[in-house]
Amino acid sequence: MKKSLVILLSFIAFLTFTFIMLGLMFDKDENEKQAGLTDVYDVSANGDIAYVVYEKGIAHLLVNDKEKPLIQLPVEVAITDIAFSDDGRMLAYTVTEKDTEISEETELHIYNLESGEDEIVFSSDSLITELVFDPKNPDVLFYLQAGIVTNYSPIASERPHEFDVHSYNVTEKKQTKHTDMKKYSMMSLQVSAEKDSVFVQMDDDEHAETADDIFSTSQRIFEIPLDNPDEKSIVSSPVQADDIYDFVIIPESQDIVYQAVGGTDENGTFEYELFKFNWRTYQTEQLTTLKESASNPKLGADDKIYFMVDRSFGERTPAYHLFSINRDGTSPKEIELNNLE
Repeated sequence: MKKSLVILLSFIAFLTFTFIMLGLMFDKDENEKQAGLTDVYDVSANGDIAYVVYEKGIAHLLVNDKEKPLIQLPVEVAITDIAFSDDGRMLAYTVTEKDTEISEETELHIYNLESGEDEIVFSSDSLITELVFDPKNPDVLFYLQAGIVTNYSPIASERPHEFDVHSYNVTEKKQTKHTDMKKYSMMSLQVSAEKDSVFVQMDDDEHAETADDIFSTSQRIFEIPLDNPDEKSIVSSPVQADDIYDFVIIPESQDIVYQAVGGTDENGTFEYELFKFNWRTYQTEQLTTLKESASNPKLGADDKIYFMVDRSFGERTPAYHLFSINRDGTSPKEIELNNLE
């Protein structure tokens, strides 16, 4: 009897081990299938374009004027964001595990484009999703950090939540938490070049009390004064009913270029376009009519708006292409990049 029990337990242990190994092999195979250009990119003040391409699941960090990748990373990890310093000599980027169930740790690196040196600046035990250099102080990096990765609904996938704004002083090696909002979602971090404030996109849920209230909230662009975050204010149109997503602020013309739903296709899939809102005139203008998914706008050194287009939006695998347009939406042009193919 005891011998039979030992055999049974050994068989169960063997099956468990086998399934675990098969699961790990399957995950690795899925990681290795990842390929092509991502929507992670930045444009420097010198006109350089840094971007991330995957080849057989390996993340490659490239700059458009260099033939070879600056960085190649193991198949298990991903580059989640990149940011040029204001002078274009440094490139910061964040590295995380693709499977956040293994680890939510984020490494923040700075790559020196002149010397070719890559340095791990610090590690965080939480996910960092976006980062940007402070234009007023080249030693300071601002970033968005999530407090938790979870699914608040049984039908939703796990995603980072409980966001706040942080910064890191490279010289002083000091981290600072600037807000205590624990926002469900926070995106498109930008730092003011004139004031001690940041801009983010998040829910306008200040006065939401019930589930219906929260459901009916809209995504807005907020300015958050760092010395008094409770005094945050909406800088996008507060009367616009549509949600606003990725954005870039152009202070000299008092414009915000942002992503919003422009329509739906014959299958009911949303088509995301770029729009421009001027907070002096309160006029809104549609800049693109690509009928695909335009996102992640950035202002380039050539005074053009750069953005990503997903030509397979709504499908399982995205197909990103980098475009530029004039500030008035004219002359759309695809930017050729080395995709390692």
